[in-house]
Amino acid sequence: MYNPNNSIYSTSHFDENPPIQNYQEAVNEHYKPAHQDLNKPRYSGAFKEFFSLKCHGKKAAIELKPSITRTSEWETVMLESATSIGPKQFDWSQKSSLQITKTELPHVISVFLGIKEKFEGRSHGPQKNKGFSMSWQTNGNSTNLFVCVTEAGKPAMAVPISGMDAMMLGHMACLQYIRNFPGMTVDACIKSLEIMSRHNV
Repeated sequence: MYNPNNSIYSTSHFDENPPIQNYQEAVNEHYKPAHQDLNKPRYSGAFKEFFSLKCHGKKAAIELKPSITRTSEWETVMLESATSIGPKQFDWSQKSSLQITKTELPHVISVFLGIKEKFEGRSHGPQKNKGFSMSWQTNGNSTNLFVCVTEAGKPAMAVPISGMDAMMLGHMACLQYIRNFPGMTVDACIKSLEIMSRHNV
């Protein structure tokens, strides 16, 4: 079963003085808003252009990619999902997409990294008809993170994700998050999330 004392992510191995990210330089180099026209490069945030991470299940797949909000220019991630149309084939032309909000992002990072057991986001999209849930589940000796994306009029798209894949998704989301706070390190971010988790936040 999930145990907050046995998080799949530990900060004990970090250097005592991790390097501080040169935030402004990274922004100048990588900042490309997601809402630019199609003739301009896709927003890539802290990563190379077109960088994303995908996880595939039997009935659906999910993709996580860098994103930025239109109004406040908050750097975050986009969660997308598609249903299976055959062995290892998914209909991305009919994908469901939702942008993780400013307040959701710390919770999403915490779940990906095993700091929290579960989280749910609702009322996404112009029609407020999209949502997602994340939950760690143990079956015998196997523990996986189940991520499910829902949209009205479509079947629920649930994907089991291994611990290591979840960790990489968490790393990606964390790197996007700290871009909003000049000088913040990954170590400081993770420690803050662990403290909040102990207070059931």
